[in-house]
Amino acid sequence: MQALFEKLEHGVYSLVRVRDGAMTRYRGYQIPWEWMQDTGIVSQMKLQSVKLAMKYLRRVSSELEAIQGGPDEEELMLQGVRFAFRVHQFAGGFDGDTMRAFQYLKEKASTFRSQRHSVNQHLHQQRLAGRS
Repeated sequence: MQALFEKLEHGVYSLVRVRDGAMTRYRGYQIPWEWMQDTGIVSQMKLQSVKLAMKYLRRVSSELEAIQGGPDEEELMLQGVRFAFRVHQFAGGFDGDTMRAFQYLKEKASTFRSQRHSVNQHLHQQRLAGRS
């Protein structure tokens, strides 16, 4: 999914760069250029990237449920957040469903962090008690 998004991202940026350059040249030579303005294709591609992010976040959530506290949990959450952030920046935001999936992952990360903090605090107390 990440590779698919990267291809989409590079394709859109290339398309926009070529279009903007051509529009500037056409305008300079007084050639009609208005037809080159965004016809919705770029917007549709960005919307599809949000749908891809939704599928990715659902996949991460299901993987997190499967490993339940395993050693790869933190890395998996980090990958999900990074991917979601990139798509959010590219698309200019999320739709409601994708935002809820992201919030779920955020809450899961917060729970993981607080559990890890509790375990570290307990271990620290045990070390202090062992020294006494």
